[in-house]
Amino acid sequence: MKQSFILSALVLALAGCSQLPEQAPAPISEVSEPVVAAEPELVENEVLNDHIAQAQATDFGHIFIDRDMSFIGTLPCEGCPGVKYHVNLFQDGKFEARQEFIDKHEVNLVKGTWLLEGRVIHLMSQQTKIPSFQFVSNNKVVLLDEAGKPVISKDNYELVRSNNFVKLDTSMQMLGMYQVIDNNAVFTSCTSGEKSTIAMTQHHIPMLRSYQTDKNLNGKPVIATMIARQSQKEDKMLFVEKFEQFWPGATCPDTLNIAKVQGIVWRVERVKFIQVPQQYNLRMLFNDNAKLYGFSGCNVFNASYSQSSNLLKVNPLVSTKKYCAQSNYYESNFTQHLQMADRIELNGDKLQLFHNNEVVVEMKPALN
Repeated sequence: MKQSFILSALVLALAGCSQLPEQAPAPISEVSEPVVAAEPELVENEVLNDHIAQAQATDFGHIFIDRDMSFIGTLPCEGCPGVKYHVNLFQDGKFEARQEFIDKHEVNLVKGTWLLEGRVIHLMSQQTKIPSFQFVSNNKVVLLDEAGKPVISKDNYELVRSNNFVKLDTSMQMLGMYQVIDNNAVFTSCTSGEKSTIAMTQHHIPMLRSYQTDKNLNGKPVIATMIARQSQKEDKMLFVEKFEQFWPGATCPDTLNIAKVQGIVWRVERVKFIQVPQQYNLRMLFNDNAKLYGFSGCNVFNASYSQSSNLLKVNPLVSTKKYCAQSNYYESNFTQHLQMADRIELNGDKLQLFHNNEVVVEMKPALN
């Protein structure tokens, strides 16, 4: 009986201990829905700018010439103020280029084909060697050196692409054989040997009349100098922009074999220690009849001369009397020293005039 009582008391005590205080439920925090910005309405084929697109607007690893392009600029050159370049790349794989040597009045017009190798553009022509370039972007090319590496210099060696395709300016100084047959004037370049018909324009008419009214020239081939441009069409017709003069008795020079003084149009390169810019076109000719004549930068002149072996005597010049401020300095020095010359020599491709054993005039065959 006593044990039953104790057991009952123990059960009641345990039951009282098991009634723990009730815990308050944890407060439920409110969860806000994320705000989703409305997507812009995209126009078909539109690409939105982002930080990647803005930083990498062009994939420079892939260059495509899928349209006609013009690249223009002035590159440095050794011994001259620079060379003006205008290179047109055509999507059909052809190119045309104009190189103009500043202060020399020398222009090369080159045609050929291009080859794109990665980012390097090779310009290949049978006329002359022309350098290769590398694209630094779709809008710029940089000149490559002989090792095929981009030229690194403080000077600018880049050509910049024009916004629009620009036709080549084909006007240039020309020297070649002129002849009129059946009222058709034909010009054969001494440099390239290319034969072209001359268009009947207002600048050609004085040239034609001068030729036809001179009975010593009419119907005969004669060397002429002029500034002309070539048609872009297949006929390659020439358009005279300025006629300079005829050179009776002259022939196209053989630059690989200069064997005589007479019959070659000589371009003045140097007077004493003064370099003569080619833009003034100081040129002269010794003919077989003991006469010389030429252009001294502003005026045309002529004179008689005598030569015995290497000894030379030039009689006083007869000249027109125009005054040209820019070329007067070179003209006066040249005409003065020409009349002082007492000896003449051919040294390689150079014709040298001496006075008291000192070179006073140095000339080379004129090619344009």
